[in-house]
Order: sequence, then structure tokens, then C-alpha cells
Amino acid sequence: MSEPFSARLKAGTATIHDEVEHTTFMVDLMEGRLDSSAYALLLKQYDVIYGVLESKSREFADNAVFTPFFDADLFRAERIAADLAALDGVELPVMPGASAYAAHLQGLDRAEQVIAHHYTRYLGDLSGGQAIGTLMGRHYGLPATSLTMWDFAEIGKTKPYKDVYRSRLDQVAATGGDEQMVIDETMEAFRLNGALLVDLTEATELRTVPVA
Repeated sequence: MSEPFSARLKAGTATIHDEVEHTTFMVDLMEGRLDSSAYALLLKQYDVIYGVLESKSREFADNAVFTPFFDADLFRAERIAADLAALDGVELPVMPGASAYAAHLQGLDRAEQVIAHHYTRYLGDLSGGQAIGTLMGRHYGLPATSLTMWDFAEIGKTKPYKDVYRSRLDQVAATGGDEQMVIDETMEAFRLNGALLVDLTEATELRTVPVA
């Protein structure tokens, strides 16, 4: 029996995923070496990126290949805006990497490409991303009211949701989608995210403090 597409997608992008996850900015942020303003700066970039991704998701909502993935309960843009307001981070700068990421999303014209970014962002938020909210509260004393991006209560338990999501990935070819295009665009999504995190590393490199 051939390996499910969801497993091949994960395996095929594992190396670049790991590299991005261990970018200096993310390591420092997650280990408590930065500060709440660094987290707000990250959210500011997400404010730009998720807004475009969710607009593009609505654009493809009726596309036969993308329809199984469309779920407004996943949308984060309004939560990000509220969290930024709570953190007084609304006026923070947008990094060049975030602008490039958003411009790339705006230019997507195939459902498979949208699926790739949808998968990279939302399944990431439902997986390792769940630790971010917990650690931001622990390390930087941020209240839950400024961490609502990571609250997915509307979808119920995350593991069953992720299992169903992966089963939808396994049906991409059956709905007429191009699996290789999803893989290729997922690689691009990780590359764009990595470039953004390099920008954030450079923007915050003087802020790092020793962790006791």
C-alpha cells in the first residue's frame, strides 16, 4: 500500500520545517530570551500574512480542490488584530520578509498553492504553535487576553481535527488536485517564513537576555 499523501508531504518538507523552527528568533523567543515587544513584533508580521491568506481562502472557497479545507473557524486575522491592540503593538513595523510573504500569497492562482499555505500556517498553529501561547504567558507574563490567536476552542479537540485535516490532504488527488504542486508550494511557504524569521532575528538581536 502506498504511503498517504499527508505523510509524504510531512516527510518531504521535514528538513526545511526543522530549519525554520530552529531559526534564532524563534529559539530565543520560546526560551524566554526576548521580551513581550518581540512577540508583538512577530504578531505584527502575522497580521499582514494571515489577512491575505484568509482573503485568498475565501476567494477559493468554492473551488472543488480547496473546498474541503475551507473553515472560517480557523481564521486568525481578527484575533491577531485584537491581540496586537492589547499589546500596544499596532504601530510596529512590517518586516520586508512579511511584505514579500504577503505579496506571494496575493499572487497565488491555484487551489493547490492555497492549500500549501493553509496547511503550513494552520496545521502548524494547531501543532507546535500551541506551545507559543503557553510560553509567552510563562516567560513574559502576557495575559490570555493578548494571546487569543492560539485559542481554537471553536474547532473542539485539536487532535481529531488534525486527523481529519490530514485525511483531506490524502484526498487532494481524488478531487483533481496536483499533489506535487502542494509539496512544492509548501517548501516555498517554509522558505518565506524562514526569510521572515531571519528579519526578526536581525531586528531583535540586541534584545536577548540570559535565561537563569
